[in-house]
Amino acid sequence: MGKNRIIKILGNIIGNVVVHKILVKYTNKPESVHHLLEEIGTYRDNALEMAQEFNWNDKDKDKIRQEALKNFNKKIKRYTDVKFPILEANKLIEETIKDCIASS
Repeated sequence: MGKNRIIKILGNIIGNVVVHKILVKYTNKPESVHHLLEEIGTYRDNALEMAQEFNWNDKDKDKIRQEALKNFNKKIKRYTDVKFPILEANKLIEETIKDCIASS
């Protein structure tokens, strides 16, 4: 796969990780927390594996950030009952990119 395709996939995965992290912290269904944490680990492992295929510059990371935010906004709409500060989502996207991409 090409780098642009991997950027889109990583953006989607990182967006999913952040949705799950938000849900873990702010969910109204505590019985779902264990499952959400498992999925966070799985998504993160997938992102780490994919990120190792390329070297990432700041422009690439910005594209990944944009894709992650777009995916996050699309997915979080399903959870209208979950209230959270949007700044936290942006912070989590940054942290997740650093965790997954910077270590590659």
